[in-house]
Amino acid sequence: MEPERSGDEPTWASLSTPEKVSAALAMTALGLGVLAALGAVTLAGIFVVALLSNNLIEVDDPSSLVWAAALCPPCGLIAGVFATAARLALRLTAISDRTKRGAETAISGATTFLGALLVESFTPGLRVEHPWLPALLATLLAALANLVINHIERRKGRRGSDAS
Repeated sequence: MEPERSGDEPTWASLSTPEKVSAALAMTALGLGVLAALGAVTLAGIFVVALLSNNLIEVDDPSSLVWAAALCPPCGLIAGVFATAARLALRLTAISDRTKRGAETAISGATTFLGALLVESFTPGLRVEHPWLPALLATLLAALANLVINHIERRKGRRGSDAS
């Protein structure tokens, strides 16, 4: 147990039991809030893909789309496992950094595509006529979201460097 240092933030050991409980509840609430936000964004993405490809996707009831959102993380992990070998091989090659970045982007897109195909395959109550089309749409929407996020980060970085 560390002694409390004056002027610094208190350590976990120096907190009283009610303070520890309060901190644990706050961190749990923060984690659940982040999880809820990620779930809402995933569900919104699934709704957009289902809406844009409504003639290709048949849904028994709206709970099938919630199932699809719940299956996104495990299917993404399975797709990531398949892509791990390609990522490792890419890191071991002696090619230029620009080519590696491009190949890494392509592997990331292929992983997203495979994850979307797995979600389409395993979701109960979801029937897809041509599974690769909605999976391609989901991949393109994820890439577009990534481009928008990168653009916003660059603008914030420029604004921050101009203010300095």
